[in-house]
Amino acid sequence: MYASERTNRETGFFDVLSELRLRTPYGKKRAAAARAFAPGDEAALEAEFDRLQGVRNMLAAHGDAAKRIEGVFDEIKDLSLTLARCSELVLSTVELFEIKVLLLRTEALAGIYGEIGSAMPSGFMPEDTSGLLDALDPEGGRMPTFYIYDLFSEELAALRRRKKEKERLLRADRKRLADELFAAAGIATDPKFEAVIARGDTAAMEAARSAPQLYAAGEDLFSVRFALAASEAGRALQGEAEALAAEIEEAEDRVRAELTCAVAAEAARILRNCDRIGALDFLMAKAAHALRHGCVRPVITRGHALRIEEGRHLPTERALREKGHAYRPVSIDLAPGVSCIMGANMGGKTVSMKLVGLVAAMTGHGFFVPCKSAVVGLSASISILIGDSQDLRKGLSSFGSEMEELNAILKDSGARALILIDEIAGATNPAEGRALTRAFIAHLSDKPYITLMTTHFDRVADGGTVANYCVRGLSGANLEDLAAALRDAAPGERLEAIGALMDYRLERVMGERDTPKDAIRIAEILGVNKEIIALARIFMEEEHADRTEKGV
Repeated sequence: MYASERTNRETGFFDVLSELRLRTPYGKKRAAAARAFAPGDEAALEAEFDRLQGVRNMLAAHGDAAKRIEGVFDEIKDLSLTLARCSELVLSTVELFEIKVLLLRTEALAGIYGEIGSAMPSGFMPEDTSGLLDALDPEGGRMPTFYIYDLFSEELAALRRRKKEKERLLRADRKRLADELFAAAGIATDPKFEAVIARGDTAAMEAARSAPQLYAAGEDLFSVRFALAASEAGRALQGEAEALAAEIEEAEDRVRAELTCAVAAEAARILRNCDRIGALDFLMAKAAHALRHGCVRPVITRGHALRIEEGRHLPTERALREKGHAYRPVSIDLAPGVSCIMGANMGGKTVSMKLVGLVAAMTGHGFFVPCKSAVVGLSASISILIGDSQDLRKGLSSFGSEMEELNAILKDSGARALILIDEIAGATNPAEGRALTRAFIAHLSDKPYITLMTTHFDRVADGGTVANYCVRGLSGANLEDLAAALRDAAPGERLEAIGALMDYRLERVMGERDTPKDAIRIAEILGVNKEIIALARIFMEEEHADRTEKGV
């Protein structure tokens, strides 16, 4: 498995997918069925990027035409089941209407593509289905309507003419009877050849009941509805009209069967056109996403590497912007082996780790990435271990669940895996947590994975085989000014202000270096008792001296 549901959620890749503005059912199917490009698929991925770049250029240069394409996309329905059943069952009039509308939409798209010309990437022009459209549109009006027209069958047209003549003669006969009734009894009928007589109108009621041309067809508390009886000639005409109606229905069935055969003959071509519509819809959604977020085409390398210059984790960036804060892009260079990001809580280590996973997942699925530039070698799998993994159903502690999940990740990971681990062993006591972290780093340092770990433990990743990164944190902030501004602020506002001052950018650390100690400074800014702060600093110095003496 390339990435689990949890990995896609935690890295923010699901957030990217949910933001795509897909307009057709075929585009949505294409997105749902999309699979990541694996190592060895670099050429196919480059071809996908070429198509995506072409569509992005088209959106930028032909915005009006793109909006017209999107308007047509909005009107397209999924007719996959109809096209699948047309080889076995005769299509209904409604189904034939829907096929005709789809062909009209396809024809409209072909026209727009032709207007764009060479700016339209190749591979999306629909195959010609004008012959079938002509068959479904014998009048040539190219209107989104459908009826079993007389033009479909001379037999059908003749039957309809005969039925219409019988109905005309029948109406003339009934009109004659109505005129005779009025002349004899003074009773007028409505266009349906009926007369409604009030029960209180005794004379009219008696005249209606005495008239041989009328019979009671219904009644209520206030009136009786009389209907004009058909004459012998009228009954004969009615029978002939009904027989013709049955013949017409059979003739229409034959027309629908013929049209269904015509649709079945073109079904494969129509489905290929639908597939092209879905492919363009998906690419247009990805290209529009890239334009909205300033994403760039990553450089694909055959080796396993991940170099990000000024990358942005899109969900975090959006959340910060909604609060009026700026996002500071992050740069990092990863290769097989272990890299560590050090820093205190609130320092942005986890966001940087998620960014790495997001860039890798977006690249693997053929997206442009939210970076100034990026060089990416395809990963065979992406896994992330983050947050509280406590599993109450199994009765495991947070630490126990974390160990079980990490063991599963390592067991399932093969060559060219990307493994992201957030503060391993942070839920147990510090001494054992530090020891376990060092042990995992030592174990993973010579494996064919790219492993990125975050930690707040000191000196767990010393040595030349591990790449160490440090979050800048509050190192460049003016803490005195911040403290003055926060004295009268509410607690929630103070935390937001501190977060806004945090510098989440990473610095490569060469040689030994302790994790930045921002926690005590943050506690001090938030107004924790000065005596407690002073004692904390004394204890920190004592612990540092003790560890230095022991060579830890």
